[in-house]
Amino acid sequence: MTNHTHDQKGGRPTGGRLFCAAAVVPFALVCWVFFQFFYPYHFYYQEQNQLFLWSADYLCAYFDAPGGLARLAGDCLTQLYYYQYAGALILTLAIAAIGLLLCKAMRGFRAGRAVAAATGLLAMALVAVSHFSLSYKLFSTVSVMGWAAVLWLVSLARGWRLRVAAAACLLPAAWWLLGLPQAKALKRPDFILERDFAVANEYYFGNHDRVIGMVEGAPERTREMLFFYNLVRAQRGELPDHLLAFTPTELGTFYSIGPETPRQTIINMNELYWALGDMTFTERAAMMACVFAPNNRNVRMVKRLAECNLVSGDTLAAEKYLRLLDKTLAYRKWAGRVRSHGKDIYRAKMQMVNTRDTITVSDNAHFLMMQLLDANPANTVALDYILCSTLLLKDIDGFKRDYDRYCTDTGRHRPKPLYQEALCIWLAGTDAPQEEWQRYVQSPDVVQRFREYGRRRGDARFKGTYWYYFDKEKAPEI
Repeated sequence: MTNHTHDQKGGRPTGGRLFCAAAVVPFALVCWVFFQFFYPYHFYYQEQNQLFLWSADYLCAYFDAPGGLARLAGDCLTQLYYYQYAGALILTLAIAAIGLLLCKAMRGFRAGRAVAAATGLLAMALVAVSHFSLSYKLFSTVSVMGWAAVLWLVSLARGWRLRVAAAACLLPAAWWLLGLPQAKALKRPDFILERDFAVANEYYFGNHDRVIGMVEGAPERTREMLFFYNLVRAQRGELPDHLLAFTPTELGTFYSIGPETPRQTIINMNELYWALGDMTFTERAAMMACVFAPNNRNVRMVKRLAECNLVSGDTLAAEKYLRLLDKTLAYRKWAGRVRSHGKDIYRAKMQMVNTRDTITVSDNAHFLMMQLLDANPANTVALDYILCSTLLLKDIDGFKRDYDRYCTDTGRHRPKPLYQEALCIWLAGTDAPQEEWQRYVQSPDVVQRFREYGRRRGDARFKGTYWYYFDKEKAPEI
């Protein structure tokens, strides 16, 4: 006796109705666990690189070309990636729906259980693997799900004539509404990029302690991870204390924005300029990041453009961007808060901006930081970045010039061990008199260790000092 029965009209199997769910659910759970716990930060990247607006003209524009419904649904759901746990859940449900619909469709076409299950699981696996790629969008998965639904609906018709008629009716509408999914080469998951996104997003969310813990606890560190690590340390006044913790390190001050600059680097430069207090170049970097984003819209950069103009005092320009954010689901409350309390929120940042009238024709970071420090000598972020940048280049003369200009001459001596060690090199190289040593190097321990290093030059026991870096490490190329 078989384990299923047949209805009287079409002989369709009615037993084992839970078979498709039993085949799909375990694989769907595996997908959810992977994307939630091993690949979650890709969702934030996808969400931040679009700007979905709840306005009639924006929504109607989706239907100017085939696939409008799939794109609309995909982008609408992508905005929900902003919320924790939402990304993995949405993607898993979409993948599970594809597997379930294809399995049921194959059963409707009288395929055996093994064939039906294999078809559904194969489709689920292909879609899941496709999402390892950053360029594969959720609307493609929605499109696949829509076509699986069309196939299932056709399978419900009894007899090949009705099925042909159903297909003829459904295909034109499906083509216009669903379009075709993206065709992408399958890739392995990029866990290095995921770690980069993890550090970048935790910095963006303001979880600076977590950034430090993630970088210091990582088995290997990329330049992007070190960029944000140094950015956190600088804003805490700790950059010279940790600059040489990992070598080679990354400050970002030797980059320039051009046509060949990767988009992620431009986004990072926006964060550097913002931390330094240069609103002009922050705005430029944010604009460039929007240019390279899909449809020239990046919600993270729109927020930053609003902030730049609020800090600069151009409330009318800021309002232009805030009105856009008013039409979003996740950022409307943020827009209302900064509109009402922007002066209080950004009071400290307003004190860092360059208030002098200047025309800058280059994005040379050293020149920009000089402008910021000339306008506001208390800008310790710019001070540490300009000094540490010259030290990484092993430009001792440049370091001494900047140190005198912004520390000694202003009476704001900054006796950090790293700076003291660098000054020892300059003092020894210029045969400075004892009075100069006493003026620049206040720590007798630093002088004693420098003398000891002179007897054991290059000894690995001095690793972590600027003297060891100066002798043994390679300076960055610019």
